[in-house]
Amino acid sequence: MIDLETQHTAAYAALCRDMGSDYDAMPESFRSGSGRRVIDDIREMRQSFGWQDSVEDLFARRHRHFLEACRSADLELRPDVIRVVRELHERGVTLAVTSSAVGDAIDEILRRFRIRDCFDLIIEGQDVAKGKPDAEPYLLTARRLGLDPRHAIVFEDASVGVLAAKAAGMYCIAVRNPNAQTFQDLSAADLVLDSFEDFDLGWVM
Repeated sequence: MIDLETQHTAAYAALCRDMGSDYDAMPESFRSGSGRRVIDDIREMRQSFGWQDSVEDLFARRHRHFLEACRSADLELRPDVIRVVRELHERGVTLAVTSSAVGDAIDEILRRFRIRDCFDLIIEGQDVAKGKPDAEPYLLTARRLGLDPRHAIVFEDASVGVLAAKAAGMYCIAVRNPNAQTFQDLSAADLVLDSFEDFDLGWVM
């Protein structure tokens, strides 16, 4: 729904500065990755840099930097996201966010754009033992909603998310992110769109 890669990068770089490390020393594959759980990234950075602070403390510090980066930025949702979300909600479709990010940040951003009321559930990275591309996040979402995974439709923009949705047995609509830092292979999705502007409500109703 929204591109926050700039804010995520800023938060990781700020954490490294706090710890006296250089974020650019992390491998390019790490710095340009997308869709992984924040907690898993923190663990990898801690091991790579030899930090002694606990994962929990590092996570909390990084999260504060992320919230600051989001609050100070002129964020924009992807084109036509609000239309799609509100149309689905008004038609009685149950909506949830299944993200590798942190729940209170997701909640804050949804409220910022006045669409929090459209979502019944937020599943965050901390809710699961295994993040995307594992199926667990989407299976947990379905379970909490009392929904058969085969009847769920997932919107994704990252390759790990597409793989997670398909592993959970769900129909996946991939929406390309033109600002992705690296190429995202979305070929495993059932349908690939260039933008939410291309989405037709009649496809799912």
